[in-house]
Amino acid sequence: MPSFWSRFFALAGLVVTLALSGCATKLPQTTPLHADQQQEADGLFSSFVQRQKPRALDADIRIGWDVLGSKGTVDAILQLQQPAYLRFSATDPLGRALYIAVSDGITFTMVDSRIGRVYQGKTGSKFWHTHVPEALTAEDLFYFLSGTLPQGDPKAVSTAQDSQQAGFWYIWKDGRAMVHQVLLARQTREMVRHLLFDPQGDLVLEVAYSSYRGVQENGFNWPRHLQITGKAITGTLTVQIEKIHSHQQLSATAFQLTLPPHYTVEQVP
Repeated sequence: MPSFWSRFFALAGLVVTLALSGCATKLPQTTPLHADQQQEADGLFSSFVQRQKPRALDADIRIGWDVLGSKGTVDAILQLQQPAYLRFSATDPLGRALYIAVSDGITFTMVDSRIGRVYQGKTGSKFWHTHVPEALTAEDLFYFLSGTLPQGDPKAVSTAQDSQQAGFWYIWKDGRAMVHQVLLARQTREMVRHLLFDPQGDLVLEVAYSSYRGVQENGFNWPRHLQITGKAITGTLTVQIEKIHSHQQLSATAFQLTLPPHYTVEQVP
């Protein structure tokens, strides 16, 4: 079955070791831009980065996985909030919580309700990185799941047209020497793919986005279907947004847990 982070990042919750081996991935097929196309591509990217975006999500989701020979699905409840708050609860068919994870971006608590055990620690810890790819910061999760980018243009962005002429590719290197490649669609003006390469050129994650729909009261678009692959997953994960309840921001206490007194709590390094 997939690792806890495979379900945690792809939002389900079963533990296996993430295989971190991989090979360099071929770059997407692109064609050079003409001067008028460059102007269009620059305008699309600037408007995409600067537009108003949701800062929170409260949703029912369904996770599917095909990882290391294991296939399955699980329902879950997901709450995300910038900069790095998370609350995730995987449920059984009767709606009972099997796994609960909360994090404020600095510390985390993971609860396995089946065995009454709690794991607590910091998101920079060795334990955390046995479940969460080191390529992802705590702040990355919101952007990778929402198909958005942080406010403010990345520096030194190179641009090309995809081979089908349906959108533009944008490529840049972040402060950790990770290379991002993002495809924006010309027609919908939404993100279609986000590729993340490590400094060695290996594809750590690729997220494909589809079925964008908004919530009526605020008009924010959120991708309702995500397909996640890459070296950090060693298979394929899907995230289906079944219902968005709100984009309203919550109190920080929503991302804290009151633990049953009989649960065993382990502080992990």
